[in-house]
This record gives sequence, structure tokens and C-alpha cells, in this order.
Amino acid sequence: MLIWIIAGLVFLAFVSWFFLKNRLASYLLGTTFSLLAVVLLSLNMSQHFGMEKSVTTTRHEVYSALPAQSPVKAVAVKKIGEKNYVLVYKNHQNDQQADKHFVPDTSEVVKAVKRSANYEKANVSKATVETKTVKWTYKSDLYRFLFKQKNEDNVVSIRHTLMVPENWQVIEK
Repeated sequence: MLIWIIAGLVFLAFVSWFFLKNRLASYLLGTTFSLLAVVLLSLNMSQHFGMEKSVTTTRHEVYSALPAQSPVKAVAVKKIGEKNYVLVYKNHQNDQQADKHFVPDTSEVVKAVKRSANYEKANVSKATVETKTVKWTYKSDLYRFLFKQKNEDNVVSIRHTLMVPENWQVIEK
């Protein structure tokens, strides 16, 4: 919708500059419409006008990658890149096989760059994965109407952190 508003402002500026006979009105309206179009577009592109960052945090328990009979609990990690890991653990206690989690999708590089996973040993009793999603959200329905674009992805980052109890082993591959 913003594109239509800017197109309308540009049209009004054009009409003001070239078709108004009164010189003062032509300069005043032409400049006003031109500046309004530039300011709206600039604010939208640089400051995310009409939007605010929101953070959503979710946690869920995970289970050892080793068989249930094993006296030792462990997760496996493989470092990829500078601060990113692929984590291997079970989603449910009854699972037979541990699954790989947070493997980057190389076919969608932009989405892969926004996602990261890490682990840390902490003084906790159960292993959990905390997922922190940061995204741009519209401040109101009016802003959504004005600025929403088809198939837009407002995700800034998705950060997964595996919190491992001190008595668990972390197997690095």
C-alpha cells in the first residue's frame, strides 16, 4: 500500500509542479508532496517506520542422545562456522534415535544466516532448548495495512541455546 501512497504523492507533486498556474502554490504543494514521499519511503526503509522489534522465547525439554539404559547422559555437537553448532539429542524420552537439529538449509541462505544454535553447560537439572525469536511486528493494523508486503519475512534472528546440566557429557565431533 505504501507504494501506492508514494505513487500518488509523486503524481500530486508532478501535477503541482507542472499544471498549477499560481507559482507560490505550485512551489509549496510540489515541494510538500515531494518531501512527504521521500520522507515516508526513507523512514520505512531505514527506521522500520510503523514497526517495533518483538522477542519471543520458548523452552522445551530435550533428552540424552545415548540409549535410555546408559548411566551417562550426553549430547553431541558439531561446530559449523564461527559461533554455530548442529546439536544432536532426542526430542522425546521414548525416541529410539537421536536427531540432528539446526542443520542450516543451504538452499535458502538468507534464512540460514538468520538462524544460529549454541550450547552451554549450566547449573540446571534438565536439558532444555531455549529458542529466542526476534522479529519486526507492526505497531497497529493501520501500519500493517500501509506497509505490509506480500511474502515478507520480518524475522531478524532465531537463536537456539541448548542448556546442558553440569553432569552431562558434551561430545564434540
